[in-house]
Amino acid sequence: MKTNRTSGMVRNLVLTLASAFIFAGIASAQAPVCKGEFTLPFAAQWGRATLAAGDYTFTLTSTGQPTIVQIAQGTRNVALVMAQSTSTADASKESELIVTRSGDHARIRVLHLAELGTDLFYAAPKAESREMASAPELIQSVPLILNGK
Repeated sequence: MKTNRTSGMVRNLVLTLASAFIFAGIASAQAPVCKGEFTLPFAAQWGRATLAAGDYTFTLTSTGQPTIVQIAQGTRNVALVMAQSTSTADASKESELIVTRSGDHARIRVLHLAELGTDLFYAAPKAESREMASAPELIQSVPLILNGK
């Protein structure tokens, strides 16, 4: 009887400590570095995600590696995309998505964040890169609205 009571107390203590650590982690989650929105007038690949035409929001929580952008449509998260590389960007240009189009296929290649002075680059899969190298490309930009501005 005493063993059952002791094991129950230990179990409750472990659950309480685990809950405290989980809630502390949630409370210390980083505030977003950048939030924005955009409207895709066509379907496009962004990383491994396929985005249909429509209105989207995005959140960037860190510019350190790995640089991951969370994409949502309405209240539904639709993708997490990781940048292949980053670089310093021209802060005088407007923030935008740079899209390459080849035939009917569109791929988001750069997320230009002027306010942060940062470009995030996204590569096509290797098989697609070979196809794109042999076909003409159209470069298009999609304007971004950052932090409600």
